[in-house]
Formats: sequence, C-alpha cells, structure tokens
Amino acid sequence: MSADIWQHDLDALVCRALHGWPLPWAERQSICRFGSEEFLSMKVVQEAVPFAEGKTLRVLDLALPAFAGAVHAHPLIELTWISQGSGLRFVGGSVEPFDTGDLVLVAPNAAHAWLSWGPQPSGVKAMVMQVRPTASLTSLPEWADGIGRLINEPVSAWILGGGVAEEVRRAMPQLLQSRGLAQLAVGLSILDLISGTNDLALRRPLGLQSPRHEGTAAADARRIDRLLTWVGAHFHEDLCAATAAQHLHVTPAAFSRAFKRLVGRSFTDYVNDLRIAEACLLLRRTDQPIIDVAFACGLPTLSNFNVQFRRRIGVSPREYRRAVDLKADAK
Repeated sequence: MSADIWQHDLDALVCRALHGWPLPWAERQSICRFGSEEFLSMKVVQEAVPFAEGKTLRVLDLALPAFAGAVHAHPLIELTWISQGSGLRFVGGSVEPFDTGDLVLVAPNAAHAWLSWGPQPSGVKAMVMQVRPTASLTSLPEWADGIGRLINEPVSAWILGGGVAEEVRRAMPQLLQSRGLAQLAVGLSILDLISGTNDLALRRPLGLQSPRHEGTAAADARRIDRLLTWVGAHFHEDLCAATAAQHLHVTPAAFSRAFKRLVGRSFTDYVNDLRIAEACLLLRRTDQPIIDVAFACGLPTLSNFNVQFRRRIGVSPREYRRAVDLKADAK
C-alpha cells in the first residue's frame, strides 16, 4: 500500500462501526462457508494464544486460501503485515477495506479481525508479530518512554504508512531469520521505530478503546454489548432510541445517556454509521441502483441517504461508486 493512502484514497475511507460490524447477507453466507460462525454472531472471542514457556515474542508466517475467522482479542501487542490479499479489516471501532501492504499495530485487548470474501486466486499471506508485555519488559524505562506510552493511549490500533511502514516491512523478515534474544531485539527495535513518530501521515489511529468500568457500569456495558448485537441484526429497519430502550427495559433518557457514555456517540449516529458501512460494501460489490442500496441499509429516503453518506465518506454514493469502478479499471 503506497504512502499516499491518507490522501482521500477511497479504499482507506473509514466506514465506522463498533462491535456489530454488519455485512451484506451474501457476504455473510460466503463467510459461513469458511466456518466463521463466531464472526457471524458478532461476538468478540477471547483468544488464548499459545506461547512457549519463557518466550516473550511469537512470529507467524501465514499462507492461507483466505482470511476468515472470529473477531477476537488477546492481551498481546500485535503487528500484522498483509503481504498478499484484500478484504475488510475490523479493529475496535473501525471497519475499513484493506489491500496488500496493510500494516497495523493492534493494542492489547483490542478486538480485531482481517476478513476476505472467499478463496483468493493466489491465496493470502500475512506476517504477524505478537509480543507479550511481561512485567520484566514493561518495567524497563525505555519501554515506558516508547511503546508503553503508545499502547496506553485510548486507541485500539494504528495503521502505518510512509517511510515508517517501509522500514518496518524491511525489518519484519529478519524475525524469521533469527531466534532467541536476537529475535526479541529485532521485535523491540520495530516497536521502538513505530513509537518514535507522532506524524499522523505515518501512524494513523484506528478506533477508540472502550473504557473498562467496574460494578454497575460494567453491567451497563454488558447490556450495551447485547444491544449492539441486536442492532447489527436490525439496523436496516426503522430503529430509534425509544425502540432500543424498550429492548433493554429502560427509559429512553437513561438509555441515551448510557449509550453515549459507553459507546462514545449517540445511538442515531451509531446506527447510521453501520448503515453507511454496509452501503459502502454494496456500492463496491454490487450493481444495485443507489435507491435500492439506500433502502437495503435502512435509509429509504434518498436525500437523507445522500446526506448521511457524504457526511461520513466525503463524497456522494454515486461519486464513491464511480471512483471505485475507475480504480478497478486501472488495475
């Protein structure tokens, strides 16, 4: 992926979503064929990563027919480089198209998944580095001043671009060529390189981490999670805060306050984010008329659909589809 991905490249426009990440039914059925029922349930799977005893760093060199699986989370720092393949990347509160070259650093406990639609003609490839933030590692002053400071930000992940991304891609194969302390040194040098820049053109944040609360607030968060799963199945219908509040057996005012506090945006904005995320997929992957796309996404009024789409994507649905078609023709 080139360094100009931040310059209004339509494939890098954010179709924001949180937890629910809806997909067109045809796409969902395609995923089903790969046995990803956990993904379809839209629940985050807590992954237990097998680490060899005494190891701090783990490297995976993957070659697969397609990217498929559950949205998952784990307490590790993860750097993922897509060396071949394309699809949708789900991280925290963000869902974006990805292509070959995608390079993302995921914070501990952030929900994430890379997903492609069916087997790719030449398969897909990725290299993944996972670092366990052990007490002996995080107690180092150099850690606290660098990567420790970065991963403590309220951000789910960072997508890397420009010269930093090129340096990281050149360094990552060295992880496969080294072992033990030498391998750890390479991994830490990569993390140090990433944490050393504050330039948004080189390290762009993806999604906000949901705050962790105890007691009553944690119970509220669990109820909101259940609600988001329900919204993901019904966002194409006429949804409003009053309907959602009734689903949770609370007053509309209490629901609106809790939702904004826990999710970080209003219920209406959240639902429309989901609708526009799905609209982007339909515009990219089908020839459906725009009015049919709007209706399928729960925005049956074309004028409102155009307003909501432009507000989030920066162009009209027609302009978006035209740009996607031109980009496909140029390949």
